[in-house]
Amino acid sequence: MNPESELAVIIPTKNDEVTIGSLVLLARQMVNNVIVVDDLSQDRTPEIARYAGAEVLSVDSYGGSGRIYSILVGCRRALESGCRAVVLIDGQSEPLVHDIYRVASPVLSGKADLVIGSREFFGRKTIPPYSPDGIVNRGEILDDEYIFTSTDPDSRFRALSIEAISLLDLLPNSDQFESTMITLFSNRGLRIREVPIALKYERPRRGKGFLPHYREHRVGVVVPAYNEEQLIGETISGIPDFVANVYVVNDCSEDRTGEIIDYYATQDPSIIPIHHDTNRGVGAAIVSGYRRALEDGMQIIAVMAGDNQMDPRFLPDLLDPIVNGRCDYTMGNRLINPEFRKSMSLWRFGGNVILTLLTKIAAGYWQMVDPQNGYTAISSRALAQIPLDNLYPRYGYCNDLLVWLNIYGFRVINVPHPARYGLEKSKIRYRTYIIRVSGLLLRGFFRRLAMKYVVLSFHPLVFFFFIGLLFTLIGTLGTLYSLYISIFHAQSIFVAGISSLILLAVGLQCLLFALLFDMQQENKENAWY
Repeated sequence: MNPESELAVIIPTKNDEVTIGSLVLLARQMVNNVIVVDDLSQDRTPEIARYAGAEVLSVDSYGGSGRIYSILVGCRRALESGCRAVVLIDGQSEPLVHDIYRVASPVLSGKADLVIGSREFFGRKTIPPYSPDGIVNRGEILDDEYIFTSTDPDSRFRALSIEAISLLDLLPNSDQFESTMITLFSNRGLRIREVPIALKYERPRRGKGFLPHYREHRVGVVVPAYNEEQLIGETISGIPDFVANVYVVNDCSEDRTGEIIDYYATQDPSIIPIHHDTNRGVGAAIVSGYRRALEDGMQIIAVMAGDNQMDPRFLPDLLDPIVNGRCDYTMGNRLINPEFRKSMSLWRFGGNVILTLLTKIAAGYWQMVDPQNGYTAISSRALAQIPLDNLYPRYGYCNDLLVWLNIYGFRVINVPHPARYGLEKSKIRYRTYIIRVSGLLLRGFFRRLAMKYVVLSFHPLVFFFFIGLLFTLIGTLGTLYSLYISIFHAQSIFVAGISSLILLAVGLQCLLFALLFDMQQENKENAWY
């Protein structure tokens, strides 16, 4: 039997004359059998729905009223027409019609009795997990391995089987209709599934010339991965559907990470694998993803590590400041709240605090916290301006990137979010990492002063910095030398000591003035930024 004749779309409606016509026309492009059940509308809703090609029923002909009664009437009519499944859509849910078969397919194939279209972050969960022995067939999820968890129990976009329809009379005629349906069907042993929809944002249609959008912006996510075979699949499947493309960069992993990435890419064309022939470092992997995202016309590019540390629920929090024009770069902040960092080890927290202070000085973003956080988003405008070839290729790239962002005058905003640690093992060795990154930041500091305050513009704070450094160095050495000759040679150090202390005091004062001027540049509304 033709699936179109086995499926009916039920639209309970009341006073929806503005939207019902286009909704019916779109639904009839997917399904022949569209049933509109009118709940005593006082406008032209029934007339418009009938003109658009729907079968129109009126609840008063069946002696009842209300949305729930309208659903029962529509389902009864669908069963009389010989349908094996129905899809319920409200009269103002036009963006959902393209997902009709996505919701109905598990019911039509006999794998579910109730399918709920979830508006929450369900990501790319419809991709079955990678299996090296091939037990899980591509495009299918085995019933005995599937555990239903309701993420959107109030969603009204649903598909029901004949068995499910027969139980609808037992449900309350109230706002609890949808949530109670899940409990009743579970108790009766019916099979329940969820599929992702994006009504909460913009519907993610795919196809030639059209990509999903987040608030009218094309979003790409770069996922650097090195030896992440245990977590890379979970990371990819959790990325929300409003993300247009996912650029997964395998940095010459020694395990099955590359194989798993390729498997997910065959399941979803929006997942784009990039493979390095040699291990270049996490910074280089991210740059490879950045370049491809720019080539594909992504307007905002986020970074989420391949070890599933970044909670996708907070991705919109990183995107919104860029979409709203408040900044060009956002970065996560796990340190601002004790609750957010409670799962972070004391050693890890201490290393982050030290590097935060050093990065503030080097990068000039004095309000910034947690620069080691790899959960970031950047505008294509900023990314196209930064010399990507010059970015530090290994751990420390995020600190180096902040220096370049400041040189070119882009605003940065911190976005608080909790730390999330699980099976992943940090590949950072803080004893050597802090020393190496400290050297990187020192070089970045002088590069920023030269580029920002000499080459690209001019500010006298450069003189304060260099005079301060010179006088502080001379004063410190002079003080130490004075103490040495006083202790070991018993010579008078009054003149030399006082002179050294004066130089040290003047040097420190000049440094403080330079830091103050640098902070003022960040806070000026119409200054460099």
